[in-house]
Amino acid sequence: MTRIRPVILCGGSGTRLWPLSRRLEPKQFQTLGGEHSLFQGTLARFRDGEFGRATVLVNTLQEPRVQYELQQIDHPAGAPLVLIEPAMRSTAPAIAAAARILAAEDPDAVMLVVPSDHRIGRPDRLQDAYRAALAFVEKGGIALFGIRPTAPETGFGYIEAEPAGEGEVLKVLSFVEKPNFDHASRLVADGRHTWNSGIFMFRADTILAELADHAPHVLSAVDAGIAEAGRTQNSLRLSQSFSTAPEISIDHAVMEHSSRLGVLPVSPEWNDLGSFEALWETGQHNGEENVLKGDVLLRDVRRSYISGSRRLISVIGLSNIVVVDTDDVLLVASRAQSQDVKFIAQHLAKTGHPAADRHLLRQQSGGSRRLLEEGPGFRVERIDILPGATLELDQDDVPASVSIVVLSGEAMLGQPDGETVLTQGFGLDLRSRQKLTFSNPGDQTAILMLSVTRTAEEVGSLGQQRKVG
Repeated sequence: MTRIRPVILCGGSGTRLWPLSRRLEPKQFQTLGGEHSLFQGTLARFRDGEFGRATVLVNTLQEPRVQYELQQIDHPAGAPLVLIEPAMRSTAPAIAAAARILAAEDPDAVMLVVPSDHRIGRPDRLQDAYRAALAFVEKGGIALFGIRPTAPETGFGYIEAEPAGEGEVLKVLSFVEKPNFDHASRLVADGRHTWNSGIFMFRADTILAELADHAPHVLSAVDAGIAEAGRTQNSLRLSQSFSTAPEISIDHAVMEHSSRLGVLPVSPEWNDLGSFEALWETGQHNGEENVLKGDVLLRDVRRSYISGSRRLISVIGLSNIVVVDTDDVLLVASRAQSQDVKFIAQHLAKTGHPAADRHLLRQQSGGSRRLLEEGPGFRVERIDILPGATLELDQDDVPASVSIVVLSGEAMLGQPDGETVLTQGFGLDLRSRQKLTFSNPGDQTAILMLSVTRTAEEVGSLGQQRKVG
């Protein structure tokens, strides 16, 4: 039996659900329902024996978060290969890189390409669709999985197909890019159109042949990036040559030109969770039609989405609103205009505001870091190191005075002249500009307090370096 190889697309900019999602921590890493993130939920759908080892495609800025997420779950088919892109170049170069790697492992490899940030209410229906499309794919076809539309959505692309029987792979006739409302209404009514889910299945050699025919410039950059790649135990870091690939989607590079396409319509209760309105629609409603997360106290509030983190949120006498409270940002908006939050996120990115990029809590391979306080010449962080794990902190640009105190557990600090063991209640002061590497030899999470300070002259030197850069 052919084992399908999942290929998980894990990019994204994090603007549509800001401040829950950020540029370096987009929505696939957020817990928007249930116990796991959308990324972890995506991987969980491929636990059955018919699926082989997954490949995760991620850019270098988001790779630490991916590694942290992978450490929290088990992998029956083996730990996924993490394919790290030096720069985001859309889906065609990313898929080309995965296809090259998988084809080298197995010339007959079947790839199932899926986004990591969608909600699937009925994954069993998608599983049935994958099985139904497998014979078509093994013969050299490219299978698209179209979502039967439930409304005339204007934010999705549509696929037109020939009418045929239920459960069959249908011939693709055309694509429609995000129509206006009237056009979308006609597409939904005619019964021939489905939403383009961004889920594809094909043999690795099939998509490589199509890329060679329709986008050879993509393949040449990808091949150079792989030839010069750096490898670790579970990852392959593509070289900067990958960045010379054009920024083009697989839809534009291949799908709009290929004669191998077929689409299989399916109704898996799919939602791309592209707005707070979508989170309200798919969330669990109480008697007042509110969707609530966190410590929330309401009076006379209806049809609202309210999400908190560490503080109590209290709302009185408002309806149809969105309230999102994180450690560093409070968002209040009407539900009708909540999609405009992307303009706030884009403005923050242009002005260099740190809230555009990440949360105060940063989760990465080995544990997490929480920024507690920061000012001119100093910062204070809480560092959590998972049992048996190693956590690396970024190298400082200029020398700094570093103070480390262990609040709980024990930790080892790796230094050029050996390791220093720190236990609860003890600390260490050092002068450093090197990367700090901590490991936790114990069986409980180690908690550290880290303080970094610089003199006024050092702060000025750092500012000059950043200005020149």
